[in-house]
Amino acid sequence: MDSWSLKNLKDDLSKFLKLIQDYQIGDFSTLYDFQGKIESLNSFEYCLKDIVFNLNKRISGSIPENLNKYKITLDNTISLNENDCSINDNINKYLFELNIDGYISTNIEDGKPYKSCWHLDKHIEGAEPKYTHPTYHFHFGGEYLEGLDTGALSIFSSPRLPHPPMDIFLGFHFIISNFYSTKEYNFVEKLLHNYDYQQIIKRAQERLWTPYFKAFDSTNTHQDFTMNRVFPLYIN
Repeated sequence: MDSWSLKNLKDDLSKFLKLIQDYQIGDFSTLYDFQGKIESLNSFEYCLKDIVFNLNKRISGSIPENLNKYKITLDNTISLNENDCSINDNINKYLFELNIDGYISTNIEDGKPYKSCWHLDKHIEGAEPKYTHPTYHFHFGGEYLEGLDTGALSIFSSPRLPHPPMDIFLGFHFIISNFYSTKEYNFVEKLLHNYDYQQIIKRAQERLWTPYFKAFDSTNTHQDFTMNRVFPLYIN
């Protein structure tokens, strides 16, 4: 449980904010506000919204093709259960959502955004699902897209793509690695190779990914992270 200690969260967030403060990546005021509230917490839990990443270069493969500016908003909520984390998933409530606005105009205020949304869900036990439901899965769409005029665009709730859970540090790492081209943004390689940054990510991996990936170990005794839960397409 040491990796879930509040001291680790406080220390890692402080180092993390110092690392990124020199880069004009976006609006992280939510994280600075949270930093000031950590002392009042009783456990490694939070609900963070509107963490904004700005990109001013086209993302390869974007449609429409003339999108040239983006705003990615990250929301992330984690609360813990009181079960034995050696055999149970330590996360109780979970939200990880990326809401993406793409603009054709170089000025966000001038244009109507083209919206996209991905969220990483945790499957809640209960009724038998109609389709395959990995314990944690990426899912295109969500409330952010509801009510939009989609034209000829079809949006499906499937497939649900298996993926381990992420916290704010792994979420940042995911966004930087998937949306910021190393050819266009010089800070990316420097940040990814920074020792303190790597140690923060490794501790987050230990918290969230090590138990998840042990599901693929034949000696695994975890009750929540099992092969048929994290990757139900697999047939024994």
